[in-house]
Amino acid sequence: MLQLVKKDFVIHKIILLCMLAGLIIYMVLDVSPIFLGLIFSCTMTLQIFSSDEKRTAQILLSSLPLTRREIVSSKYIAAFLYIAIIICILIAGSFIVHQEQPNWIHLGLVAVASLVVVAFMYPFSYKFASKYLLITFVIGFAVYFLAMKLFIHDLNDQFRAIILKVTPLMESQAMFFALIAALVLYGVSWILSVKIYEQKVF
Repeated sequence: MLQLVKKDFVIHKIILLCMLAGLIIYMVLDVSPIFLGLIFSCTMTLQIFSSDEKRTAQILLSSLPLTRREIVSSKYIAAFLYIAIIICILIAGSFIVHQEQPNWIHLGLVAVASLVVVAFMYPFSYKFASKYLLITFVIGFAVYFLAMKLFIHDLNDQFRAIILKVTPLMESQAMFFALIAALVLYGVSWILSVKIYEQKVF
C-alpha cells in the first residue's frame, strides 16, 4: 500500500513541484494563508485522485496483489501527507518570507478545512467521477475572479476581514476539538469510500 502512496508522489512530482512553487510565489505576494492552503490542498489531492480514474489504470490497480481497501487507503494517506506538506510550507513561509511566528489558528483552519473538503470530495469521486468536481471547481473560481474583477473589487479584502473577525473567537481549545471532529469525519469518509469502491465493477 505504501508503494501506491510513493507512486502518487513520483508520478506527479513535476505537477507538485509547480504547484509548490506557485504556493511560494503567492506567499511572497502576501495572499491569505488560509485561502492558499485550502486552494492548493484541494487541487493537489484532486489531482492525485483523477490520475487513477482511467479505466486502464483501474484494471491495472485491480490486477495488483492489493485489496481495494488498500487502494483507497493509499489515496487518503497521500491526501493527508499533501495537506501536511502544505502546512509545513506555510509555517516555513511565515519564518522565512514574513519573518514572523506563524498564526497557529490560521494553520489550524487550513488543516480543518482541507480535511473536511477532502472528506466530501473523495466519496463523491469514487461514486461518480472527479471530473465533475474539477469542472465545478474551475467554474467556481472563474465566477469568483470575474465577480472580483467586475463587481466587488475588494472581495479578497472582505474575506480577509471576516477571517480576522472570526479568528479571535477561535481559542486553542476550540480549534483542537474542531481538528478532532475533522479527523473523525475524514475517517468516516475513508470507510465510506472503501465500501463504495468495493462495490464497483470494472
